[in-house]
Amino acid sequence: MAVDVDQLTLNWETEQTKKGQEAKTRLCVMINGKRLTDLVADYEQQQQFSPFNDVFLNQADVEFYSQANWLQSLKEGKASIILLGCGCGQVECSFFTADVFNRDGWVFWRFGGWPERDYSEMQTYWFELCAYQRTVEDALGQLHKDT
Repeated sequence: MAVDVDQLTLNWETEQTKKGQEAKTRLCVMINGKRLTDLVADYEQQQQFSPFNDVFLNQADVEFYSQANWLQSLKEGKASIILLGCGCGQVECSFFTADVFNRDGWVFWRFGGWPERDYSEMQTYWFELCAYQRTVEDALGQLHKDT
């Protein structure tokens, strides 16, 4: 089976804020050089969904909602990672997830979300396990350096 290898990039970015607001550092997820928020927005527009405009998770939300699942995704088996949360600041309002399957040196992502939407037609992604592990471990290592 020939698989096109996708590239995952995780970067901590400090958001732009209005004067007097506290800036939050968020975990930016990029696939093949494109921001996940843009990929989701493009798909929602194609499907004629009203956009949720979910945002990348800040450091505290990554620790609370996603860190354990990122680590689980490094092991063979299944995991579900919250990648985006509601722009209002309450992740539970709406969120976007990757259902992750790790097997035989490959990591496969397909997407879902809450409230329930059909993302089954959205592109899926394959990552080579060693590169995926390095990317995730580096990002989580930065999380712990800054806290």
